[in-house]
Amino acid sequence: MAHVPTTTEGATPEFVTEALRSTGVIGADTVVAEVEHDRIGEGVGLMCELARLTLRYGGRALSAPSSVILKVPSNLPENRGVGDHFRFYEREGRFYRHLGGKVAARTPECLFNHIDTDQGEFVLLLEDFGGRTMASQIVGLDPARAVEAARAIARVHAQFWRSRGLDALGWMPRAIDPEVLGAAQSFREAWPVFLDRFGDDLPDGAVALGERVGATWESTIHEMFEMSPITVCHGDFRADNLMFDDTVDDEGHVGVLDWQLAYRGDGVGDIAYLITQSMTAEARREHDREIVAAWYDQLCSTLGGEPDGYSFDQAWQDYRRGTASMTAMAVIGGAQLDPANERGRELVHDMAVRSFSAALELDAVTLLSV
Repeated sequence: MAHVPTTTEGATPEFVTEALRSTGVIGADTVVAEVEHDRIGEGVGLMCELARLTLRYGGRALSAPSSVILKVPSNLPENRGVGDHFRFYEREGRFYRHLGGKVAARTPECLFNHIDTDQGEFVLLLEDFGGRTMASQIVGLDPARAVEAARAIARVHAQFWRSRGLDALGWMPRAIDPEVLGAAQSFREAWPVFLDRFGDDLPDGAVALGERVGATWESTIHEMFEMSPITVCHGDFRADNLMFDDTVDDEGHVGVLDWQLAYRGDGVGDIAYLITQSMTAEARREHDREIVAAWYDQLCSTLGGEPDGYSFDQAWQDYRRGTASMTAMAVIGGAQLDPANERGRELVHDMAVRSFSAALELDAVTLLSV
């Protein structure tokens, strides 16, 4: 195969031709003659480089895609280091290899998937969702959109709810496995730097809460894993990873991107993450119970009834407790990742303020392990 690109600009016509031929997307007589690179997602995805590749062909190109999305690991050393440490790139490659197109949510079709763990090479060519609508995570996700998203991920959670098939997903870590639980040490190491950068903007009580989260992380996660039903979780379920198709009114309405952080854990954690990272404090205060209820109702509907031993009250308590652990995304991201540009810095700042505000107002600290 032609040289596998490590940057978005490195995707040559020869590489794209061979990649799409290898998976049957184009035939042996179809040639990509030109590739136009358009970097996208800057300040949105911190762990990867993304580009829309507009393709021009030589000769016949029946049903060939006019554009694809190229995804390669970040070339920022700090971000790449975190991605390698937690196997984010391999996880997403495995997701598309084993589950993409099978999960009960609309995900981009994977057109090419290169995983070489020995060489540290990871390349995805994905279906272009460019015709869909993205909401601004910085402005804040509209409550109606949040309900739509919650229902979409609830179908995935129901699909794998307490499933025996979860054991076969050995490439996808459990919340209590070292590569996920290792976030605790990352949190503690990042905490002083995070406070130096964002401490002045955090609400009263945030410092005490953060120190408690860092001290009880492992025991709290173990407790939640034992108490709550386990399923497949997205792990980074926020507005920047959602795209909406308002021309349809079916289960494919919400497109779910970026499965790098997929893990096996309690599903309501995805909802806690969505609400605390993607909604303004005002919208969250007014609508979070409605959104958790929408998730729970869809879960029950898809499962064909209320899950044994898991009531809405338990889901609500897990949501409250989950808001405390969701502060870690902002802490680790704010201290250990290079935000790349002003949009990235604003995103991390808003995630920090929103997540700490939610955990404090919902009194999540009282639900943490002692």
